[in-house]
Amino acid sequence: MSVSSRDLVAKKMAQLIRAGATLTSYTCPVCGTPLLRLKTGEYYCANCDRPVVIVRSDAEEKEVMIKYGLMDIRDTLYERLVMINNELKETKDIDRINELVKSMVLILEAYDKVTQIINQGSPGTSTKAEKK
Repeated sequence: MSVSSRDLVAKKMAQLIRAGATLTSYTCPVCGTPLLRLKTGEYYCANCDRPVVIVRSDAEEKEVMIKYGLMDIRDTLYERLVMINNELKETKDIDRINELVKSMVLILEAYDKVTQIINQGSPGTSTKAEKK
């Protein structure tokens, strides 16, 4: 990390602390930057610019990884719905419209199932943080 990027991270951390975040003894598992605990209770890495979940066991880490893998799948399904919708707007062929609508229904069913599974689990976002 260069001096200027370190300075930017330090400034970002200072802004977050002024906004009510607190510095923790945990470090980011990816870059080693000290984590902040936001007012929402979420842990955050200012260097990676993302939330981090504190887990206490390998099983809990696996559960969090599965949840975020499912969230990625849900995002992909949504992107496909948008693509189908865009094509549907342009299509005049009734057979193609029928195919697109069938695909949309299947994707919506999958989206709903994935969302149900995600909502059954516990909240989280990343992997183990390291305690110094």
